[in-house]
Amino acid sequence: MREKAVLAGSLKFLTLGDIMQLLGANSSTGVLRLISRYAAEPGFIYFENGNPVNASCGSSIGLEAVYALFGWTDGEFEFNQENILSQRVITKSRMGIILEGLKMVDDGQIKRVGPGAAARRQGLVSDPKAVPIVKGPLVDYMYVADEEDFFDGESIVEEGKHGSWIWVILEGVVEIVRETPDGPLPIVRLGDGSFIGSLSSFLIQGHIRTATAIAVGNVQLGVLDSQRLALEFASLTPEFRGFLISVDKRLKQLNERAIELRLSKLDTSEYLENKKPVMKQGTNDTDLYLIREGTASVIRDESTGQIPLAQLYKGDYFGSTPFLDLAHEPEQASVMATKDLKVRKVDPAQFQKEYNQLSTTFKNFIDNVATCVSVSTKVVCNYHNKYSKGK
Repeated sequence: MREKAVLAGSLKFLTLGDIMQLLGANSSTGVLRLISRYAAEPGFIYFENGNPVNASCGSSIGLEAVYALFGWTDGEFEFNQENILSQRVITKSRMGIILEGLKMVDDGQIKRVGPGAAARRQGLVSDPKAVPIVKGPLVDYMYVADEEDFFDGESIVEEGKHGSWIWVILEGVVEIVRETPDGPLPIVRLGDGSFIGSLSSFLIQGHIRTATAIAVGNVQLGVLDSQRLALEFASLTPEFRGFLISVDKRLKQLNERAIELRLSKLDTSEYLENKKPVMKQGTNDTDLYLIREGTASVIRDESTGQIPLAQLYKGDYFGSTPFLDLAHEPEQASVMATKDLKVRKVDPAQFQKEYNQLSTTFKNFIDNVATCVSVSTKVVCNYHNKYSKGK
């Protein structure tokens, strides 16, 4: 018997990337079915805990099928929540698939299915400053203490200023920008359901904003109950709090890498010299480690070379985090370490247990930070591929 659809609509209203972000944020398990009058057969994507595990589109299966469906610009979709029996053939991270699929469409590597495909492609490619948009799940208003409106071009927070407020975007788009000697550098755009703020806001010491947030068009924000979130953060074990702060630091470092690459000032020697791999990219390592002594580097291997993503120190964590999609090690990055590295193995199941007990809003906030890590990693790789050419 066919399960009742829990999510349905038009691809003109929600793109496949938007749908995948929504299903991922809600850790949904089931089957996404897409149909179009411009396609002879429907497409199917199978999700487990918010991550695509298999897909089919005509004669294509797996990741190839998912990428093909990114080209569908006109059609209908429905998601049925049900147990999945399909074999897992897709291991790439959800956000990595979204970013790669969108890029392949823009580059003309994927056939567009729908009316006016050529015109749509030209319109997309003509915007060279476009940056990825991160969206979140439906907003939990239990944590919204107030609402604020901002107009197009208005600054919501400014880099270098003190502040601990956290907002959720109720409607609109916000661009996150870093200041550089060559002018503002857009890092990412945040859409409905995404958060503006940092996990560092919950620390006792004063928090300084590390980026500027600017309204793109008119924006409505929900002011979150920061005290309530801070109390929830404080109730976590010191180990899990340290893990979350370590993830937050990665995001800030990725923004620094983007600036260094843009200014051609990235020195790779400090990330690679006198270090050997302790976790190789592409492996299925399921361990998680806490650094007790020494330093380590997170490195992405691409055709253009090795790309430094983050430097890890005492108190930082590295390894597999099955409940968070960082698009880092072990599947999509390596970890290089100094000889004096000393680590302690951590049980990721214990962290996942704490994560599962959090409120929906706090979990969504953490997921949003992880998604921004994934998107910012793609931005860093794009800059590296662009500015490494011709060297």
